[in-house]
Amino acid sequence: MPDKPSRSIRRNLAVPLLSLFFAGLLAACGAEPPVTGCVPAPGLTPVCGFSNPEDMELLPDGHTLLLSQMGSMDGAIPGSLVMFDTAGGIVTRLPQFTVPSEENWGGTDCRTPPGSAFSPHGIDLVLRPDGRRELFVVNHGGRESVEFFEVLGGPDTWQIVWRGCALPPPGTYMNDVAALPGGEFLVSHMFPRDAWTVGGINLYLLRGMLGFDTGLVLRCTPAGSCSPVPGSAAPFPNGIQVDATGNTLFLDAYLAGEVRKISLADGRLLGTAAIKGPDNSQWTSDGKLLVASQTASAVEMNACFGVRNGACAAAFEIVQLDPDTLQTRTLLSHRGAPMGAATVAQRVGDALYIGSFAGDRIMRADLEPESLKPPALRNP
Repeated sequence: MPDKPSRSIRRNLAVPLLSLFFAGLLAACGAEPPVTGCVPAPGLTPVCGFSNPEDMELLPDGHTLLLSQMGSMDGAIPGSLVMFDTAGGIVTRLPQFTVPSEENWGGTDCRTPPGSAFSPHGIDLVLRPDGRRELFVVNHGGRESVEFFEVLGGPDTWQIVWRGCALPPPGTYMNDVAALPGGEFLVSHMFPRDAWTVGGINLYLLRGMLGFDTGLVLRCTPAGSCSPVPGSAAPFPNGIQVDATGNTLFLDAYLAGEVRKISLADGRLLGTAAIKGPDNSQWTSDGKLLVASQTASAVEMNACFGVRNGACAAAFEIVQLDPDTLQTRTLLSHRGAPMGAATVAQRVGDALYIGSFAGDRIMRADLEPESLKPPALRNP
């Protein structure tokens, strides 16, 4: 883990940071406006009709995506979960969850479904030890929680059932979730939920831009007992993944501009990969990580939250990361139409499907042909 900046470094960085901030404001004036048309570009096909499809998981049939449509970061605007059949182009909107479950996989203090306030963020789909499929969902609506769902059925018959939830410590503000062996899970805590703001600027994000840690990763039981993961403190922890053994954490340290490989056993930093603005990561069938990298300025990215129609045009890259060597390869670099501001990429056959926290669409990006085998669900 990098050392925190000293007081003198902070003084020396404060003025340049403010200068960069206001320079970014000027640069944003010339930024591309939101994309309002749903028109393809060479090799890029938008699929419109979504609402802030921030994260996604590929179901075992190899062609159906389960998407988390984030309402708003503060939970004031509800969101939803939807399924998208990439083969037939069919979107299935899943119902709100209001009926308590007879089978509870979560804490005894969380027996009521999230209801209409449900606002999902990061998600993770795994196999339970009994072979059943479990979906973990970070929720901001009505309560800050990790909701548990069982994914039932098969091709053309997929459905999900609420199975309980876990409540993190008060003040936790989660982003992503990753399941661990034995039913435990990790969550990335970005910064305090009640973080101070001045003039609409989050002071913790300014701290992160200065190189200070703003949050960490928590290891939690299904009952909601959580403890910090050693070595996981970072400037704005964002997406997280664990390897197939459940022993290694890959942490997207957003404001540090790197993906960190951390031993869960003792918190040792095993290596880093420099990737600007890493958001969510997804495993591929051949064991690589796909990292959605936001390469636009902080001011341009913040402007995406104001998009009400169409999609944000902010620049991004999709970077392939080798988890062993931490070598990277950029698969796609893009800005503007049909879509920008990527938060996640999932490989489906010979294409990438890309989601965003701001906009009404996902995007298909055609790639060179490779195996059509979908990534296997992890069995933690």
